[in-house]
Amino acid sequence: MRSSQGALSCDLGSRGPWRHVAVARRAAEGPPYGRATTRHQGPPEPRVGPIESAVAPLFDRYIAVDWSANNEPKSGKDSIWSCSARDTSSELQTRNHRTRHSAEVWLVEQLTTAVHAGDRILVGLDFPYGYPAGFAGALGADGEPWRGVWNYLARHVVDDEDNVSNRFEVASDVNRKLGRDAPFWGRPQNLALPHLPTTKEVTYRSPHQCSGLPEWRRVEEQLYRLGENPHAVWKLFYTGAVGSQTLLGIPVVLRLRDHPALRTVSRVWPFEVLVPSFPVGSAAVLHAEIWPSIVPFAHEFGRCNDEKQVRAVVQRWRELDRGDRLAPWFEAPSEDELARQEEGWILGVPSSRTIEALGLPERSRGSRPTRRRAPAARAPLSPGPSIGRAPCLCGCGDYPRGKRSRFMPGHDQRINPATGRRFNDH
Repeated sequence: MRSSQGALSCDLGSRGPWRHVAVARRAAEGPPYGRATTRHQGPPEPRVGPIESAVAPLFDRYIAVDWSANNEPKSGKDSIWSCSARDTSSELQTRNHRTRHSAEVWLVEQLTTAVHAGDRILVGLDFPYGYPAGFAGALGADGEPWRGVWNYLARHVVDDEDNVSNRFEVASDVNRKLGRDAPFWGRPQNLALPHLPTTKEVTYRSPHQCSGLPEWRRVEEQLYRLGENPHAVWKLFYTGAVGSQTLLGIPVVLRLRDHPALRTVSRVWPFEVLVPSFPVGSAAVLHAEIWPSIVPFAHEFGRCNDEKQVRAVVQRWRELDRGDRLAPWFEAPSEDELARQEEGWILGVPSSRTIEALGLPERSRGSRPTRRRAPAARAPLSPGPSIGRAPCLCGCGDYPRGKRSRFMPGHDQRINPATGRRFNDH
């Protein structure tokens, strides 16, 4: 599950830089959903959605999944949660999956059942569906860039029924192939993989360089410009490591996309279709990358934030769809060729043109600048009768706290310039 510094508003927010976009869209979408602050004590009654448009909705069913890269079966917080629903009059159905295998089996069942009924389904999982531009070429993937990477991962990633996978080994092998342009980092200390560093000992392409791989996709740069802090897809371990979810999740989406009972009606946004227009009564499956925290979820019923988030996403989707307001969410990457061919996009994040209209400062497409606070200036201690202590014998000018102390902590290890030896050497 992805982590974020805060939830973006489903109407592009009312706080921070999102508020400017919200003003333009609220007139068309009506009051933003999900401003309630009270918590439900039990499952809520089905809510009445907004006044429905005379235009037929884009979808008949909606499925959102909060993915996980756990190394063993797990339930509850930080595990896989899914939510499914039909129109706004039906209840939200949530489910907790202990393993990725069980989640995939459930998804196949849900999608095939819906397709046999002639339904159009929007299904989203919360990990990047693409990598920064250039990765497919560096990998030597054949065909369309996004499809080539997906096929490569499907051939090499092994993930068994108990959540035991070889994702770190696959990333290490990719790093070995790419040499100096190796992008992946992060692994458990007990894994001996010389080509996969435990920490961020990698170099990404800067805007002024022609070689190497960028750290960020364009959609992540837009989120950063809007004040959010997404994690890079190259990060495989530690808090917010969405990279492991991607390595383990993309093969699942590919198997769903190419399932014998689904492949003729399945498409992946924005690679294969931009704004969907599936005829009513004609079965269709549209896969889209999501980021659940883009929709406020604190008001939702749920045993943990993961369950609340998928409920909020599905509820928001179907309300917008019934009001003929969901289509604009698919239009964001319409003018971004790299997003449509290789990098992908997060459903609900506005286009770069919309963000540029806000007048926010431009940020480079290279590594994100580190936000560091300047160290606070320390007031020097001056000698005087009120101190009652002798200065440190190393000559640094500070005064040890203890009246009998001759050195600041650790300063007795310094080299005495007069003797060329440590002060504590006798």
